Amino acid sequence: MFVQLLRNETGTVRAYWNLFIVTFSVLAIIVLNRTILRGIGLLNDTTESQIVSGVMDLMAVAGLTYVLTTKLDQRDFSWAEIGMAWKPTVFIFFGGGVILGGVLELLSLGLGIAQGIVETPMTPNIAPVAVLTGATAAMLNSFWQEIAFRGYLQTRFVESYGAHIGIPVVAVSFVLFHLLAGPVSPLEVLTGSILFLLIGLLYHLTGSLYLVGALHGTLNYLPVLLETGSQPLNRAIVYGLALGSALLFTQVLRARLTALKFDPTNREKQPTNRLGLGSNFNPTNQPTNQPRRTTTDDG
Repeated sequence: MFVQLLRNETGTVRAYWNLFIVTFSVLAIIVLNRTILRGIGLLNDTTESQIVSGVMDLMAVAGLTYVLTTKLDQRDFSWAEIGMAWKPTVFIFFGGGVILGGVLELLSLGLGIAQGIVETPMTPNIAPVAVLTGATAAMLNSFWQEIAFRGYLQTRFVESYGAHIGIPVVAVSFVLFHLLAGPVSPLEVLTGSILFLLIGLLYHLTGSLYLVGALHGTLNYLPVLLETGSQPLNRAIVYGLALGSALLFTQVLRARLTALKFDPTNREKQPTNRLGLGSNFNPTNQPTNQPRRTTTDDG
């Protein structure tokens, strides 16, 4: 009876169980790590403390992902499956994420400046050490979240239900997860949902966690660096325009791939495309209904 509730007829773990397990496991990791840091006197608001907690969270979530993949899902673990294969394109995707995050935040700030609700000039702390440590803390915090929710959880939902359901469910779940950290206004929930729909779509298209991790980290860090943040409504407008552009690009790309009779399920005969799309891209947006086996070759 329990096995039937946990797994479907193909033996794949039902995606909603993945969501439940990941959510509460991540929460347990956060509580445990903060308890350890408090016990050794390192739980404070300094950047150094944030880096230490980020490293601990990243290691714990990576371990959690490995255990869930090999024990619960009964698959071979591969960094490539969660979008972290080490390839020359890593630097391109990471840099692209930083640039895109910077553009989105600056456009949001620009709207605020035009409305007269953001003060100028801004006086960021650009001391090299402060910038390096602050950016490192932001990236660590963002990457472990993206590993759990995009690399692992979104992949399972898209496999089970397709991109049209999988991406929105994980995006909204991720935003609601932040309610555990404190109260969030309805407008901030909407803004966050639009942002993580965009991030989820970008991950689905590219299969690169380096892109979405860098984008997420940049958006988290720039308000700290500039010592001012854009308004939720302005962010919602900018993120919405970016999401609309990405969806339009997806439709055009789908039409092109359909014309070329591109088969994303045949990995051996699949042609190499110049866009560098990852294996997570499924232009039909239909669930595969089969667990995906991967090799241990991360290259």
